[in-house]
Amino acid sequence: MNTEELEQVAMSKTYNDHVPDWLTESIPKEDGNKHIFDEVPDILARHAREDSHTLFCENDFSYLRIKDDPWTWHLLKLFNGQYGMVLDDEYIMDYSASLTNSQLFGAFSFRKGKEFLLEYRRASLEEFVRQMQELEDIFSLVEHFETERNQKFYEYENDAIYCYQNGYIFRLSGYTRNSICEYFQMYTLLLSFTSLEKREYRNHSLLKYVYLVEKHGLDYLYKGIDLRKQRIDTLIENYKDILDVVTFSIDEYRYFEILDIDYYISKRKNSYPKTEYLPLEIDNENGWSFKGSFRLGLLGTYEEGELAQFEEIFKSSELKEREKKELLFTMVEEKEQECLEKKDYIASQILLQYFKKCLKDPLGSFHADRWIDFLRVEKLSLQEVSVETLENWIVERMKILENVQEENIQNSEEWHKFLDYIDMLAFQAKVLPQYLTITPLFLIVECEILGKKNNYIITEDFEVLEWSD
Repeated sequence: MNTEELEQVAMSKTYNDHVPDWLTESIPKEDGNKHIFDEVPDILARHAREDSHTLFCENDFSYLRIKDDPWTWHLLKLFNGQYGMVLDDEYIMDYSASLTNSQLFGAFSFRKGKEFLLEYRRASLEEFVRQMQELEDIFSLVEHFETERNQKFYEYENDAIYCYQNGYIFRLSGYTRNSICEYFQMYTLLLSFTSLEKREYRNHSLLKYVYLVEKHGLDYLYKGIDLRKQRIDTLIENYKDILDVVTFSIDEYRYFEILDIDYYISKRKNSYPKTEYLPLEIDNENGWSFKGSFRLGLLGTYEEGELAQFEEIFKSSELKEREKKELLFTMVEEKEQECLEKKDYIASQILLQYFKKCLKDPLGSFHADRWIDFLRVEKLSLQEVSVETLENWIVERMKILENVQEENIQNSEEWHKFLDYIDMLAFQAKVLPQYLTITPLFLIVECEILGKKNNYIITEDFEVLEWSD
């Protein structure tokens, strides 16, 4: 009997318990009433592993705009929005240079006719002091001062500006001391480093200080006063009678964070999965399994997994080892192809299950799970995409979905309109595939989505059921 005939007989037996068991006559029949998912807990238990909980350390770019004034800064957000820095928006940011930054080290590159580089790395104060001592043996020290916020500055001729703050060493290079405006902007970039409150730059005194140093620093330098080394409250006190509208606007939080759309488009496209395809093969060294690339669309690509409940094939005395592998290989390959044909339907179910959980607190989920990384923000019908307008849009969309009857939502126009704003490949980048089990009637998918452990059952009809222990 050839492989095709064997496959037909085996599949007939798999999907019909009443077919005579000529392949495994010695194997007793199982209880016909046994639920097909009864073995799922045991299968998952065999694959028990520590949750990796991948933490995404994100550095973001947006704009900080002052109301009633043309003054605009780049707002650099570091370490998942824990800290922020500002830089005049006349500089062009190189987004790609920061995509691999971590909490341990990283770099920001920007330019204005020439290249500037801001590097950082986590280090102890003792390590910073030792490094500065070593640099003094090579370069001439031209600046050394400490601010009231415990920022320690060192600058070396023909080298760079160094700053130690909040457990990090910053190194800024590419500037020239011959351009005093540029020189002050490099210092104010470092001076502006501060923790963010609810992801917003709420330290208005510090913003006011940075604004005044950049705007009036050169005038005062001619008078022999270096505003970089002034106390914040002293500097503001000196300007209390001549503060302009912009400064008062900062006091009243009348500034806006505008999303840098170009950055988020660039980041999204750079995040697309680039998995190398590995040919499928069947292995029986430690139980029946597959190795190679099994693609599941939004749920990612799985490079290993168990084959389960194919007892008619596993224990057949009629089939040789090679024939069993050929038969199982064909079944696995066909199942992958069927899943790819239904990938949009599978993806819609996964996304619907996720967003339904977010209805109670959409803004909390929006920020915690970083929807901004997979939303097509350029498609939003907003005149200006500020954080506030985007948050309002999210709340409005979630209310629309919430008002659709649950049994109708997946086929509703409202849901499909919302799906148009989701970049599927960018969302897939947030999925960490772990393990896949293939049975004749369903798949068991083990993965992490947005840093959270998830197990799914994909049925014979491609329905996706979330499995809870």
